[in-house]
Amino acid sequence: MSVDPTDPESFEDAYEENGEGAGFEAPEADAAEQQTELLQQRTEPITDRGSDEVNPADAAEQDRVVEVNEDEYR
Repeated sequence: MSVDPTDPESFEDAYEENGEGAGFEAPEADAAEQQTELLQQRTEPITDRGSDEVNPADAAEQDRVVEVNEDEYR
């Protein structure tokens, strides 16, 4: 029987057989620290551009951080 590369179940079985699937979870403290670092990076600009390159209204709009509110899901 040949392996079908488009069938995701064939790859899931390979991880279970090797026992590698159990090591994917991080300790809770490490995960919390990494999540905090990612949230801090969301508000920092990736690159700084000079004021002559961008419209001030566009820059202000792109600097806003929109919080996810699950109660207002559309």
